[in-house]
Amino acid sequence: MSRLQIKSNARKSLKGHYGQIIIMFLVYVLVCFAMYFVGGLLDTLFKVSYTIQSVDSLNNPITLQIGPFMCIFGIASTVLFAFGITSYFLKTSRNEEVSYKELFSKTNLWFAFIAITFFVGLFVTLWSILFVIPGIIATFAYKMVYYIKLDNPDMSTFEVIKKSKELMRGHKLDFFILQLSFIGWIILGVFTLGILYIWLIPYMAVSECNFYNDLLA
Repeated sequence: MSRLQIKSNARKSLKGHYGQIIIMFLVYVLVCFAMYFVGGLLDTLFKVSYTIQSVDSLNNPITLQIGPFMCIFGIASTVLFAFGITSYFLKTSRNEEVSYKELFSKTNLWFAFIAITFFVGLFVTLWSILFVIPGIIATFAYKMVYYIKLDNPDMSTFEVIKKSKELMRGHKLDFFILQLSFIGWIILGVFTLGILYIWLIPYMAVSECNFYNDLLA
């Protein structure tokens, strides 16, 4: 499938889904805020928070309160729902019925997300120590790990990583060009104060899913 077909199919699959996507992200933001809030309360209760002094771009002073519970709950908000968001876009790319509740459907894979992310980061770092280019190549080689885990929940972390390398063999440049093709929209989004990203982020996510689906085919 060509790059234009991948992006065209993504637009077609997303038609009629943006309302659900906005609801999903609003729910996600509210859940994250609640978890940060609880973390902050626990930091205050146990008196373990500490203050960070900084300045913004205009050199105005900024004071931040942060503590271990806030950090833990913040990380948990990402770990618990990362696969749910990914699953939503993967199902959308396959024109399957899906709702914002998909956000909560993969919380049982939280440990898998941590393990995969850790080892992918480790391998990319080790390759980057050799030279920058091998590190970049490794980054693209492992791009399909989360989709593979969703399709094969019984696969181990290393089996998922190996499968991603196999799928991306000979296709890393194609994937890089696909991502590069969105650069104009990304820049334009800055001038819309980020409003354009409401349309662009799902478009990019489903296009990436279509790339994965095409690799499987």
